[in-house]
Amino acid sequence: MSERLFRKDFVRRLAAAIRALSMYAARHPLVERNVSALFDACLARLHESPAIVVGFLDADVVVDGAPVRHASAALAGLARTFAQREIERVSFLRGLTKDDLRAGLHALADGAPQAEVAARLEAAGVWTVTIGRITADDVEPQPPGLQAAIRVYDSAFRTAETFFETVRANGQPDAAAAKKVVSSLAQVVSDDRPSLMALTVAKRHDAYTFTHMVNVSVLTMALARSLGVDAGLVREFGLAGLMHDIGKTRTPLDILNKPGKLTPSEVPVMQRHVVDGGELLWDMSDMPPLSAIVAFEHHLRQDRTGYPERTRAGDLNLCTMIVSIADVFDALRTNRPYRQGLATVRVRAMLAEQNGTAFHRTLLKRFVTVVGLFPVGSLVRLESGAIGVVTHEHPEDPLRPQVKIVTEPDGARLDEPHLVNTWERDARGECLHAVAEAIDPEEAGLDPLTLL
Repeated sequence: MSERLFRKDFVRRLAAAIRALSMYAARHPLVERNVSALFDACLARLHESPAIVVGFLDADVVVDGAPVRHASAALAGLARTFAQREIERVSFLRGLTKDDLRAGLHALADGAPQAEVAARLEAAGVWTVTIGRITADDVEPQPPGLQAAIRVYDSAFRTAETFFETVRANGQPDAAAAKKVVSSLAQVVSDDRPSLMALTVAKRHDAYTFTHMVNVSVLTMALARSLGVDAGLVREFGLAGLMHDIGKTRTPLDILNKPGKLTPSEVPVMQRHVVDGGELLWDMSDMPPLSAIVAFEHHLRQDRTGYPERTRAGDLNLCTMIVSIADVFDALRTNRPYRQGLATVRVRAMLAEQNGTAFHRTLLKRFVTVVGLFPVGSLVRLESGAIGVVTHEHPEDPLRPQVKIVTEPDGARLDEPHLVNTWERDARGECLHAVAEAIDPEEAGLDPLTLL
């Protein structure tokens, strides 16, 4: 189907579904038929594109930036009605389910103004159908790739910083901005997971707190997606990951940034952040309850030790268990004022030692698979002594990634870096290259992002 025919057919199906819902009961056969037809059209498009954006300006209709020519009188009337309700844009995002679509159409069909429709979608937990005004921020989605991932990551970092500092100042944080940036991160996790995962390894900002917030969000969504969690729920998990340490806005800075070990009297002050985080998020009407629950629970262990103490026994929810793993993993591998970050191999070994007591066995095993032994973006030293950056992981053998070699064995920089596949064998069946260890980019004086 040509682009012109797709646009015309899509808005025709959209108008028919909304019209049916405004006239018949929710489960009427005509409603079901129109919702199903629109859902099929959405799925076909969303396999190729991360979003379908329909704009309504007066009597004009625009789909993905292109006008629909010769729109019917009924469609023009719908456009005018939406414009009067200040609904200028309706977006359908990848991960859309039929239930999400039905809920979105219900909210659109009853004639409510834009703010009320948005509130209903939010209350229903629908992330894949969004509405609003057309603004300068409504740009086309970025194509997959490292540079696109960097832009999304940096935007998430700035959003986390603003949210955190606003809460610290007792201001009103912008939850909508946090949800928007998590949706962007989720899209890159879906489209180009290796690039975004590489940034959690190699990207460094001066402020550890905000980098950690973003990394935990990304790692949480990557694991959730690998488990087959619904796309809308993956984003809710990602938001919980982003917000898990928000209670530290209430922690005194001299304790939060202390370079040495905490004293016995300081430990409970630091541990208080889980209670503060749960309370802060619970009081935010525009924040999903899951975020508050995870903020409260993320330091509880599988054996129910950890904190807050004397918490009522019961099963931890899936998101809490995932965020707990991502939180510890990222904290251990990151340089802090009081210690150097550990290599991924060592972090994995430390996590494995707590398998079954601190972490859920199956989730930890899957997490290790998702992250990899030598993730893309890791700096490694080969057995020859040469240094390189991991560019691809081997799907069957995590010990043998593809590496871009950037130095000679003696440490001299190569004028022309080259790729080696450490899994390739010679005529005798022996591997020509092997990774000896992961190394710290700062110690090596190399920035993996400039090498990828």
